[in-house]
Amino acid sequence: MDLYDQLPNSKLTYLAEYSSILESAKEHGVTVVDLITLKPTELTKFLPRSINEIAEFQKVLKSEYQHHVFELSRPQSVSREERILFFTSGDEKIDEVLNGGIRTHGITEIFGGSSTGKTQLLMQLSLSVQAPVAYGGLNGKCVFITTEGNLPTNRLDEMITYRRQIPGFEAVSQKNIFTVSCNDLANQEHILLVQLPILMERNPEIKLIIVDSISHHLRVELESKNFRDSQENRHYVDRMAQNLLKIAAKNSLAVVVANQVGDKPLPEGSLCNGVGLTSAFDYDYQLGWTVGWRDSSVFYRQTKQGLSFDNCNADKNRPDSSSETILSDDEDYNLVAATALARKRHLDNGQSSRKTTSLQPKSNSREPTSSSLKQFAAFYGRKRQVETKIPNLGLSWANHLSTRIMLKKSYKASPLIKKGAFDLNEVLESSLFWQPHRSLTVVFSEHAKKREIGYIISPNGIQSVEAIKQLGEKT
Repeated sequence: MDLYDQLPNSKLTYLAEYSSILESAKEHGVTVVDLITLKPTELTKFLPRSINEIAEFQKVLKSEYQHHVFELSRPQSVSREERILFFTSGDEKIDEVLNGGIRTHGITEIFGGSSTGKTQLLMQLSLSVQAPVAYGGLNGKCVFITTEGNLPTNRLDEMITYRRQIPGFEAVSQKNIFTVSCNDLANQEHILLVQLPILMERNPEIKLIIVDSISHHLRVELESKNFRDSQENRHYVDRMAQNLLKIAAKNSLAVVVANQVGDKPLPEGSLCNGVGLTSAFDYDYQLGWTVGWRDSSVFYRQTKQGLSFDNCNADKNRPDSSSETILSDDEDYNLVAATALARKRHLDNGQSSRKTTSLQPKSNSREPTSSSLKQFAAFYGRKRQVETKIPNLGLSWANHLSTRIMLKKSYKASPLIKKGAFDLNEVLESSLFWQPHRSLTVVFSEHAKKREIGYIISPNGIQSVEAIKQLGEKT
């Protein structure tokens, strides 16, 4: 009988008059849901008690459920301090993607690889929260906890200089940022459990807690040699997250953490013949959706693990039966590769012509057109790479997040390559073919849809490409 699980404080569990029916229900596998939803005449078929006894017990059970659900859990008015608030990220367009900015009473995670700008964004938030409410801030202070070294104050000063030129940000200062450095996991635990609550009591104007990064010491010091270790690690992460959520709710503030990424290699080979088949309910299948992978990467990995749509019995001679067709063409790489090869041929033809016909180039050494490069790319091109990067701490940690933001740095073909407006005689280095591209993606959120926006790292901080374009149009 699952009454204790459903209603731990139920008086029915220790009253002698109901002990017989409870024991009988336990013996025959009758649940609380059965007792609430089924009629007494239906229950008598598999519960050997009288219909009157069952009806009486049902009446008392439903009355107690009604008391717990409707009376003890009545909606209560929320005070001003308990309301969920938002403050700006420091960029108007990024705020639109986040549906208002960074929210209080929850944990926002920012994850990404090296040099994606995680710390830059965190420092920007530590200044944005200081702005008055009328300008999108919370008129509050910030606690900045670092686990990978000291806070880069010189860079923060540079950002402050630019921010003070924005209306409403004239008063931002490092004096409003409490900085704490953790050297190991024990120190980090003591700060989060002991020092931080005391600091909050003494400084109620703190509205933002930043941890950069939350997983640095955990991934180094927590051992996972067996199943018991992994279970203990999961419970440790749960307790840490619950503590942060408790502080956020009690003090009406936002918790924003950076998270490092690990690598989940692509499985080798496909598991056919019904061995090791995965399903849509498995963690490996759902992982890609919770970390922001492209749809093509998610489906491709599942074909390699033998998911049902891998179609092991398909005709291997048919192109559409290969799992490679799931991946789209990497147009940027293909264009750059075609351009590099065209330039090599151009130089080789030029050297050959100098040997044979002095300085006159061959007639076929003309600069290739954009269409010819695309034709080359279509024939010799490659597919887009399968994503493997995942944030640390796993699903146990992700379950406690209100928002997960991914920062990503990639390389795109330069505009000259895409337009075909390049001069093979002038392009000397292949690195000039590429252009860095950074993107911010809302992977999941309680208050925002999954969206993506491009950004750059400027002296001012993190700025969206759309905001820069909009500013350029106005000026």
